[in-house]
Amino acid sequence: MAKENKTICIDFDGVLADYSEGYQGKDKFGEMIPGADVASQVLKDKGWTIIIYTTRPATAALKKWLEKNNIKYDYINENPNQPEDSKDGCKIAADIYLDDRGMTFRGQWTDWLIREIAEFQPCSAKKPDQKKQMEKAYDEGKNWLKRTREALAVDSCI
Repeated sequence: MAKENKTICIDFDGVLADYSEGYQGKDKFGEMIPGADVASQVLKDKGWTIIIYTTRPATAALKKWLEKNNIKYDYINENPNQPEDSKDGCKIAADIYLDDRGMTFRGQWTDWLIREIAEFQPCSAKKPDQKKQMEKAYDEGKNWLKRTREALAVDSCI
């Protein structure tokens, strides 16, 4: 089977580690996001170079967290394989950037893109109380069903 030989930059906070509490310090990390370990192993098995691309420094504690959680990677915040004359810039060369705060530019500026930017919410932002949302949806569904049945009963009596 041929290897892909592609590079992916994967953000740490909000993609590999839970970030719902926000930044708590350079060596304080959230729990692993389920599936991150398996996904990193599949990418490695398929030949991808994995770069952990984060605003955090590559501390011993970060490396220990990655190891403890079985996250496969090649580098942190660097790509030694990119062209020499591009290494002075801040952006690391990669084929894909996986980030909870990212958007995709699809070749042109449109009103839809501006709308997406205006409405953007990072995945790691605190979520509303899911139980309350589900209870509300359930109650709304029951009310809708009741009104529908009442309307059908009235219509069928005519």
